[in-house]
Amino acid sequence: MKKKFTAYAAALLALTMLLAGCSGSKNGNAESSASAGASASSSASDNFNAPGTLPVVKNQETLTVWASPPSWVGDLNENWFTKYFEEKTNIKINWVRANMEDYRDKLNLLLASNTDLPDVILSWGISNAQQIAYGSQGLFLPLNELIDKYGSATKQVFDYNPIIKSTITAPDGNIYGLPSINECFHCTYSHKMWINQKWLDQLGLQMPKTTDEFYAVLKAFKEKDPNGNGKADEIPLTRGSWQGGIDFFLMNAFIDNEAGNRLMLQDDKVVQAPVQPEWKEGLSYLHKLYAEGLIDPEFLLEDDNKVKILTGTTEADNKVGAVASGGLSWVDWSDANTVKDDYVAVPPLTGPAGVSLAKEYAFGMGVGNFVITKAAKNPELAMRFGDAIYQLYLEGDYNLYGQEGDVWEKAKAGEVGLDGSPAKYNVLKSGEQPNNFTWGNGLNSFMTNEWRNGQVVTPGVWNSEKILYDETKNKYEGKGPKQVMPGSFMMPEDEATEWEELNNAVIQYLDESVAKFVTGSMDLNKDWDKYLSELKKIGYDRLTELTQKAYDRQYKGKM
Repeated sequence: MKKKFTAYAAALLALTMLLAGCSGSKNGNAESSASAGASASSSASDNFNAPGTLPVVKNQETLTVWASPPSWVGDLNENWFTKYFEEKTNIKINWVRANMEDYRDKLNLLLASNTDLPDVILSWGISNAQQIAYGSQGLFLPLNELIDKYGSATKQVFDYNPIIKSTITAPDGNIYGLPSINECFHCTYSHKMWINQKWLDQLGLQMPKTTDEFYAVLKAFKEKDPNGNGKADEIPLTRGSWQGGIDFFLMNAFIDNEAGNRLMLQDDKVVQAPVQPEWKEGLSYLHKLYAEGLIDPEFLLEDDNKVKILTGTTEADNKVGAVASGGLSWVDWSDANTVKDDYVAVPPLTGPAGVSLAKEYAFGMGVGNFVITKAAKNPELAMRFGDAIYQLYLEGDYNLYGQEGDVWEKAKAGEVGLDGSPAKYNVLKSGEQPNNFTWGNGLNSFMTNEWRNGQVVTPGVWNSEKILYDETKNKYEGKGPKQVMPGSFMMPEDEATEWEELNNAVIQYLDESVAKFVTGSMDLNKDWDKYLSELKKIGYDRLTELTQKAYDRQYKGKM
């Protein structure tokens, strides 16, 4: 599969129960109760403006919303976008907060307790297994009818790409969670390698095209003092935080490396990459780099902040030759820093068997970013809340980033965006942390390529998004595998729970094994059979079987 890409029902139920409870009463009392119920329902309905219209309600109403923004986002009650959104919708938000860094544990506790539930959960992602389990138990409300009646913007999001609705529809036919759409072009090919072009020039070296040439370049970085300080302090290769697995980029010169559970798709068959001879050969290459001191000995502990220290702010301070990372957040972006100009992306390398792939991710969407719980007394209000978030994106309301004139401004005539088309907005504050003018994502967003590519590019000014766009366009696009593994699967509850448990165990073991084979604490010759046996023991074959069943059921022949 190649990537190209109900409030009325609730009120009626309440009224029905009320009438049933009064069936033994005198007719006058029953009629009086029915009249009161109908009046209350009519009053609540009268408070809403038409679907797709803002504000949502005429007289302010309140929703309790559980959210998990990054810790660098300040008090949500005082947040600029909270106040803006409340004004736009006339919905007052009663926040319950859990930071992104530990949201999974707190979310699991909240759902398991089944008490003090909010009306809405805005999250970085409630898993498919959780959606199916808690949806079938009635803890999460099915959204289908709510979307049909009140989801004006949500239906436009679904129309954008058929895969969106099909991906989030559970096997029982219900939709329990709304997704986040982030059609990030450079993220689609995020297994990148960045190399110090200034060092290549200094040593008279060409951009490496093969794994052998890359090895030779790293050796030159280690041995020939490219930073010119007279010290053997160069680190030929290290890694950043995001998509910086030491095997992510390099293994694609040997075999399709999907990361995570490392299952790949070949002719509609789910195949285990980590048991293939090509995977073993790739690990051997990585171990060779490590054994010869070409990989940072601290690579397992490195993150963006540590790499920033290693790269420094001037060429004389810089110790880093190459960085495995999906982005550029490992280098200081300040105007005075000249090092940030020195790095360019390495095109996919060709391995000894002629393999040369760029890891390609399927359509960019997260699942379970918005759910309505059974505690919601007014499901229509909750649905209109989530729909309003999509509506702001569809209207091109860049106040989602913060206040116009402070964080962003409208593009001027003649200004161009990342892809060369007319720009829509100019970023005035980029990646500022901490801040309290945005919710920090973690919501049901709808960022299309058109949205993202509308950012102004100023000629001659360093722009990380422009660099990422251009390097991806020129060096990675179109070089992915013939088929791309889908990013999400819906399964029956029992299979979904089993799949999630197996998947977590497999990912943990594979990540640990890669690190051990690279560093030599596991020997590729002596420990390979034991490694294969352990994969079977923890259920890799069963995970593969479940993934194949899910793929056949949900995607095969449909994309």
